[in-house]
Amino acid sequence: MVKFPSRLWAVLLCAVTLASCHSTSAPSDRQDVSTSGSQNSTSDQPAEFKDISLRALNQRVPVIMYHDIIRRRGPGSVWFDSTADQFEAQMKEIQDKGYHPVSLDDLYKHLTTGSDLPDHAIVLTFDDNYQGFYDLAWPILKQDNFPAAMFVHTGYVGVTTKSGRGHMSWETLKKLCKDPLFTVGSHTVSHPDLTKIGPIEVTKELTDSKSALEEHLGVTMNYFAYPSGFNDGPVQDAVKDAGYKMAFTMANGPAEESPNILCVNRYVQTRLDKALDDAEQLLSGAVGVYAGAVKDGPVTYSEQEFDGRTLAIITGGRPQSVVSDTREAVIDFMHQNSAVAGINGTFFDMAAIHSTDNKLVGPCKTFDKPSILPDIEPDRWPKIRNRPVIMWGPTSAAIIPYDPPLMNDDARYKDFMPDVTDLFLAGAWLVHDGQPRTEEELRICSSKDVQDPRRRAAFGFMEDGTAFAAAAKDSVSSSQFAEMLSNAKVKEAVLLDSGFSTSLVYGEKIMASGHSTASTPSRPVPHAIVFQGTLDPNSEKAAEAAIPATTQYSDVGEPSYNQAPTGTRHRRRRSPHRRTSARNYPPPDVTITH
Repeated sequence: MVKFPSRLWAVLLCAVTLASCHSTSAPSDRQDVSTSGSQNSTSDQPAEFKDISLRALNQRVPVIMYHDIIRRRGPGSVWFDSTADQFEAQMKEIQDKGYHPVSLDDLYKHLTTGSDLPDHAIVLTFDDNYQGFYDLAWPILKQDNFPAAMFVHTGYVGVTTKSGRGHMSWETLKKLCKDPLFTVGSHTVSHPDLTKIGPIEVTKELTDSKSALEEHLGVTMNYFAYPSGFNDGPVQDAVKDAGYKMAFTMANGPAEESPNILCVNRYVQTRLDKALDDAEQLLSGAVGVYAGAVKDGPVTYSEQEFDGRTLAIITGGRPQSVVSDTREAVIDFMHQNSAVAGINGTFFDMAAIHSTDNKLVGPCKTFDKPSILPDIEPDRWPKIRNRPVIMWGPTSAAIIPYDPPLMNDDARYKDFMPDVTDLFLAGAWLVHDGQPRTEEELRICSSKDVQDPRRRAAFGFMEDGTAFAAAAKDSVSSSQFAEMLSNAKVKEAVLLDSGFSTSLVYGEKIMASGHSTASTPSRPVPHAIVFQGTLDPNSEKAAEAAIPATTQYSDVGEPSYNQAPTGTRHRRRRSPHRRTSARNYPPPDVTITH
């Protein structure tokens, strides 16, 4: 699993003075991790509420939920019981695979600040306060030095049910609370479905349980688990109002990809293998988080050859994300924003060549608008989750995996980067930290055609922080394109719309096109990245022989590999994002292809 230490944040924090953020280095061993599991004494001060931070997306942590631990299965056992042998085997599996259990306090700090956890972090939780935890699970956890949390429904403390299931007493819980490996949380009083009772009853279940636990145990109740996982918006609001900082449900998924801090995902223990596989695969596909500085410089152009394939690349200048109210050639975007270079932008809804729809896939923000345009089609969120959102401002840049609906909210981005001016969702993360992503890694969080050969386009940042735009002048797969970019010393690169849309323009010349002949204009697009700045004289001379860019689109049939996907497409409302400049420009005397 890829690990992204706190030093990556240093550049971003210094650049945009994020004084409210703090990241800590990962603990060096398991003992250091577990000592943070103890809970604070009760306090009259209400807990400050914090939601999941985008900084937490540098890791993927599974939370596992157990119930009763029994000696052996019998007529009274249920599917979610674990025998002592099964539990011991799972703890051994966790150890053998290099996972490090961490406390709820560690998880909460990570989710709300992005602080580092150990590689392969995992959280172990137990519901319903069964005596089997103390008799059978706790000795194993103590032996392995594993932190764990128990969620207690206070109406059953010390009670043995008619089926013979015992629940831990207050004295046992007090003894456990003295151990820094143990954390206790609330699970209501009577274990009702909170979505089926009235608001007064909900509040009473939440507050009475919290008060009883704090009074008997002398610790603050910051954490809550919904009985049977059932919750909704009003119930989450009540949990927040009751003073809890984090709450858990029973939905599959790593903690970082939860809807919010009051609805944190958990896997039932029978899905431990799925939880571990998801954590590995999702982080491998999503990469993590990149943060770096932005540097201005002359806008240069060069071409490089790798294994007989040509890469055209523009570097330098100040990049701007621009959305049209229709579709246009890249040269139009450049002229309307006084830019000296440009490239076609990200993916959009309607692939038909003559469509004028300007709806992009994923969120987008342009430099001239104060807020983002969110993606409002939740049906496609599972398909685009963990694709890279690239964002930048005057002094800093970042790439983070897309996690809807968290990342359809302006406040999340501004908390992460207060001076963000531009962002959009890209198709894939091609190069990270100078290394090309493999074909297997690219397939995890990208579209099915990511490896189809076509003339591909990319945007990102070089090692020194200068922005770049690049295009392959030959048909290549995304993994081949990633290798070309890595060989060109690119540090971070994301995939733009490619094939028939590809269009790289320098000055007034077409440097790369989606067609086999550069003189044929590329498909008009609704989004582009343009570069402000001064052209490098040597690059201008080298580009003199290139084809002049054009605003006129030639009615040429699109290759079949770039046809719109089959199936129903839903047309979205037009974007409110428009260019800042008026449309009364004189006709350009040059042309561009994209």
